[in-house]
Amino acid sequence: MADHRVLILAFDALRPDMVTPELMPNLTKFAAAGVRFANNRSTYPTETRVNQTALVTGASPSRHGIVGNQFLDLEASPDKLFNTGDETQLSAGDKRLDGCLVDTPVLSEILTDAGLDLAVVSAGTPGGCRILNHKAEGQGAFRLSLMRPDASVPTDKVAAAIDRVGPIPKHRIPSIEWLAYTTDLYLQYIEPELMPPVTILWFCEPDNSYHYKGIGTPENLEAIRAVDAEFGRILAWREAEGLGETLQIVTLSDHGQISVSSKSLDVAGRLREGGFTVGKEVSGDQDAILSLSSAGGLYVRDSDPELIGRMVDFLQRQPWCGPVFTRDGVGALSHEQIGIAHRRAPDIGFVVASDDAKNQDGLTGTSLQDSAYPVGGGLHGGLHHKELHNWLALGGSAFGKGGVVERPSGIIDILPTILTVLGVEIPKTVDGRVLVEALAGMDEAPGEVVEETFACDGTEGYRAHLTVSRVGSTRYLDRAWVSRQ
Repeated sequence: MADHRVLILAFDALRPDMVTPELMPNLTKFAAAGVRFANNRSTYPTETRVNQTALVTGASPSRHGIVGNQFLDLEASPDKLFNTGDETQLSAGDKRLDGCLVDTPVLSEILTDAGLDLAVVSAGTPGGCRILNHKAEGQGAFRLSLMRPDASVPTDKVAAAIDRVGPIPKHRIPSIEWLAYTTDLYLQYIEPELMPPVTILWFCEPDNSYHYKGIGTPENLEAIRAVDAEFGRILAWREAEGLGETLQIVTLSDHGQISVSSKSLDVAGRLREGGFTVGKEVSGDQDAILSLSSAGGLYVRDSDPELIGRMVDFLQRQPWCGPVFTRDGVGALSHEQIGIAHRRAPDIGFVVASDDAKNQDGLTGTSLQDSAYPVGGGLHGGLHHKELHNWLALGGSAFGKGGVVERPSGIIDILPTILTVLGVEIPKTVDGRVLVEALAGMDEAPGEVVEETFACDGTEGYRAHLTVSRVGSTRYLDRAWVSRQ
């Protein structure tokens, strides 16, 4: 399989239930001709940078260490939460960490060791672009962020790409012009000039329009049709160039989204009313530092077990609180069960309450929030099954034809699968499995599917539930929720 090249194409936040022949004819046709995984899963938190890291490591947050879009790491960010979406903060933090932003080998390192390279173009957050290829500076690899071309590398090739395609358009939502520009960069510069063994294109839709216009609104549907049309341009080019044998395509989303049903809860204020001192800045005189949007947690002063217990008790009494989890799992679910058992994880992890109600356009899933998205907009981060369910379909000569796989899979499986396609050794740090069901001519059988259910009882009738699926030794989160007696 050494002649193969791979294009990884991400539709940020795309819900699989919105991939229909009417909305996305190109992606639907592509999936029908290749292999679609009907029960693919994100990792928790269902946030972008967490799952971008899972993509390029094949590992869970417990292993790779990016445990949220923001988290506490005093070495990387001595005075405040470390925001991985901020290019400047992320770059500075990586330098403070001496290049050890991630605890496991990443795709670019694995490819470089095999004499291959990676190119990345992203219309998403600048930090997310860096996460996808944070070693690019040292490797001379191509990484271009539409939001931060000044932080993109190598500068001469970035300048040549923009000169070839034209100035980056002004950003708006829905982000139609940025979708077209991302495609133009790939077709007009990446392929003719670089022809890398692996390329990642990160489309910022439908995430942008989900968040700010709402899931299923006319503006959101416009964005979904537009991103499908851009994919159609890539498929038409691939066919015209006769690259069906060599260029393998992996289409994915990093997570789903559900609809916002409330204004900001002001959880910090509610905790203060409950008798706790809480802030976002690092100081020695507060009980905890809060990091939360719809999912996140509390970094408790000195990881004090007594204080942790009191805060867990308070949270479980609140009707706005969903599943709660801690390192030891006493009276709560555990970090290990959720997949964030890492030194950077908060002492108390939790998500706000969500449900299966339908939004104004009939799409399932709504949630409270502790952020500033418009009511009726979209959000993600939590453990609702619509957030954890993400898109995956693969096509090309390396893959099978016309198959739908019901067996669970996940974003952590993409790296070991494409390394197998490229004939590159898989590191032992990988948690994911090779998707043998997708590979043409592969006789190996996947592992047995086992479903597991966990539950824990808390305060005043609070009960948290978690369902997990395993294929062999690889573990996938299905959903978590709370019931109250």
